[in-house]
Amino acid sequence: MESSIIFNQVLILFIILAIGYVAGKFKILDSSGTKKLSEVLLFVAAPMMVLGAFFIEFSKERLVNIIWIVGFATFMFIVSIMLSKLIYRRFNEKTAPVLRFAAVFSNCGYMGLPLMKAIFGDEGAFYGSFYIVVFHVFLWSYGYVIFGSKDRQSGILKRVLLNPSIIALYIGTIIFIFSIPVPLPIKGAVKAVGDMTLPLSMLIIGGVISTSRIVTLFTDWKVYLASFVRLILMPSLAFFIALIVGVPSLPAAITVTALAMPVAANATIFSEMFGKDAVFGSKCIAVSNLLSILTAPLIIGWVVAYM
Repeated sequence: MESSIIFNQVLILFIILAIGYVAGKFKILDSSGTKKLSEVLLFVAAPMMVLGAFFIEFSKERLVNIIWIVGFATFMFIVSIMLSKLIYRRFNEKTAPVLRFAAVFSNCGYMGLPLMKAIFGDEGAFYGSFYIVVFHVFLWSYGYVIFGSKDRQSGILKRVLLNPSIIALYIGTIIFIFSIPVPLPIKGAVKAVGDMTLPLSMLIIGGVISTSRIVTLFTDWKVYLASFVRLILMPSLAFFIALIVGVPSLPAAITVTALAMPVAANATIFSEMFGKDAVFGSKCIAVSNLLSILTAPLIIGWVVAYM
């Protein structure tokens, strides 16, 4: 696939983000609006996109690729955790957890999954859904460990198992494995609602960024370090490991695409929850989103060309 096609797909995302930013500045999309849209995204659109990705024919090759995705994703999360500890070992207790979180967790769901679908088709969204499972397992376990919380780790399994997108994955897996026929009207409705994920996610990000002064986002050098680790170091490392190990092309491309996404929105949520630097977390999210318009097409195009 030509890098220009990938660039165009990423550019579409950021045009929608810009629309969300303008809507936020004109108070059309205020904080209550982004909150409601986030709920629609979390409980309706994203699960439907995951479910719709499973409306494909079962095959042994796809089953093998699922195993590769889960295994390689798990391995890369462990590598990211180890590297983040090494890179950020000298930072203070307010920013270090945020930086480590940013290094480990990308916006692989709300931004990554729609992009995978746009670039690789339904097959991309299908495999990407299994990456999301691994993401949630680490998010609701190690995510708490990063911020030093011991009293809130109860119920982690429940959070993982009852996440709306994971529930959609359960249903989709049953449909996929047993080749259950789905009526065309249901397929059409599920896919139509699932296709809302991309515009909704970017409108929300644009609306959130609009609440900050753009100039203040670019004055902290640590934000650039976080963006470099998140957008370039981690996906590049995954690419070279995939080549050395011999990971099949599509599972490798999906994993690298997920790792090339900006910092996960949970960085701000967790920072606020555990009394860390939430403002710094917001800056990391905003700047990495803006910079990824340049880095994501290069990284993904590079991977697609060589895999």
